[in-house]
Amino acid sequence: MSDREIVSGEPPVTRRHRQGVLAIAASLAALTAGVGAGPLAPTQQLSVHAATAPVPDGSALSYQQFPPVLAPGTTDSVRVVLDVVGDVPAVLFRRNVPTVADGHVEEQWARVTTRSAGGRLISVFEQTYPPDILADLLVYPHGNDRPQVPLGRLDDPAGGGGTSTVWLRVAPSNLPASGVRSITPAEGGQVVAQYASHVVNLVVPGFDDARVDPAGGGYALEAAAQAFYRYFADQYQSIAFVPHRVPLTDADQFARSIVSDIRGIGMPAQDDRAAFGGIALRSVQFLPAGFVGHQATLLHQLGHHWGDEMNLAAIAGLEPAADEPERHTPLLYPGVTLVGGVLDGTRYVERAVAESGAESFAIARPRSPAGFHPLQLYRMGFLAPGDLPTITVFADQTQFGPRGASAPALGSPVVGGRQSVDTNAIVAALGPREGPVFTEWNQAVVIVSDALVSQAEMDYYNFYAQRAGAPAGTRSYDGFGSFLEATGGLASLRTAILTRDPAAHPVVSDSADVSDVAFGARDWRGLIFDDPVPSRVRTSTDMRLSGSIDPEVLAGSYQFLVIRASRLGDPPDAATTVQTSVSGGRFALSLRFPSGAAGAYTLDAFVFIDVEASPIPTSVVTPLFVD
Repeated sequence: MSDREIVSGEPPVTRRHRQGVLAIAASLAALTAGVGAGPLAPTQQLSVHAATAPVPDGSALSYQQFPPVLAPGTTDSVRVVLDVVGDVPAVLFRRNVPTVADGHVEEQWARVTTRSAGGRLISVFEQTYPPDILADLLVYPHGNDRPQVPLGRLDDPAGGGGTSTVWLRVAPSNLPASGVRSITPAEGGQVVAQYASHVVNLVVPGFDDARVDPAGGGYALEAAAQAFYRYFADQYQSIAFVPHRVPLTDADQFARSIVSDIRGIGMPAQDDRAAFGGIALRSVQFLPAGFVGHQATLLHQLGHHWGDEMNLAAIAGLEPAADEPERHTPLLYPGVTLVGGVLDGTRYVERAVAESGAESFAIARPRSPAGFHPLQLYRMGFLAPGDLPTITVFADQTQFGPRGASAPALGSPVVGGRQSVDTNAIVAALGPREGPVFTEWNQAVVIVSDALVSQAEMDYYNFYAQRAGAPAGTRSYDGFGSFLEATGGLASLRTAILTRDPAAHPVVSDSADVSDVAFGARDWRGLIFDDPVPSRVRTSTDMRLSGSIDPEVLAGSYQFLVIRASRLGDPPDAATTVQTSVSGGRFALSLRFPSGAAGAYTLDAFVFIDVEASPIPTSVVTPLFVD
């Protein structure tokens, strides 16, 4: 980071102090540069059709966190309760601590009790942490586009070598309150549901535990859907179920088609609506924990209602490979895919032609917001066959890994043989596309639990369910926007909750601002800004920030504060950085982005006891957009 990027606050600091602080900040930049590798990348896997087999003994089942939603500045302890199927006396957990050499510390969790489900033994583990563990975790980018942080990874209790990430839900400090109504059966008894403007909470005892029943069948999706339709309108093309107990099995998130009546896109015909009870219903999604607030996951799982089940590799005469190739888009050129089996939506293949005429292919970052591939828009009914490009499918589908959508380094060459697939080949293999076209898609977000969830959870899920249906202003740091933007303005997503009997159960009409929402004044752990911090600013204008150190979180005296804005795609030393003095616990500064600095940024802050001390990180918050 160069001197010209530094704006010093008042009173001025000496050049030695400034260089000392910047040297420390640079070392921290190197430390945090790799934080995004590993647990930060949410999986986009396992979009299954069929019922799953019961979870085998020795498998991690699910976990819960208490409190169920964390504030960045919490002073409460954090408790995690973990369920493992079978007689398992201990498990190994690798808790994320980015400041240590290995990036984690190993913890042995001993079983505290057992319970039974479906006639099977469940081992229960519990771990309680002091609130300052968040100082280790909030350096992972999080915010309105990613409302959770990775606590760590659980080793496969059965010894298979795999791991599962345990996430902690973190809400912005300015999360709006939701109006909530409850539903009691007409015959009386306990409350069976509650709802807000954009989310429903259903009480369905045993919903999660159905996975361990020897009879099989996986989650009790049909029972949950039938409970939903008793009180809520039958107008939703999809229901996104969010389990209160967060799953830790392989099928941690998936999509399942209920009706498949679109011909010519490779999907087999089916109609399972009778089992679910909804006439309008066409698909269900299963989204654990904070992934309901992750745009990439939302678009990926929604997109599975239209495929990709074309099996382009087979049409091209190549061997399908990578992550569920029968369900995902292969490595191809041109275009970005949001349901990829090789590349996720932050990467695509770019073609270059040399002066000699030789062509080459390499990995590049697409423009944001990311849009559905033309083949997806064709499957959705928005493009005619003649509008499709000729597709190049690469023979080596595993050159970036054996399975799972990934984000290879920019500039990585895409090598090996390739085959072309044109529209005629697709139509010859699958027939013409015929069937319904939806320019408006309605989705209900439903939290399923054994008992009613808290007001804080309703606020959290209601905000992100409403945000999912916003037409714009919800783009994530890594470039995923709204459903409307992904379809190029051709289809909108609606998530408002309508009841079956509005006279008995009036609709909740509360509506919070969910587009380009400012960061909360307490979103950075240990700092209290005087006002909300803008999440969208223009170049060549001053972003004035002032506030104080939170003595309940950061006790003691501090001399300096450094705020750093890091643009997506830039090296760490190119960050826009501002340093200011802290006096009497107060600070003030001004941040300006020059022309040419437009882009998506993370915004993080460090405090320093003095110029010789190590920096103390607060939080890395996303997304800040500079236009």
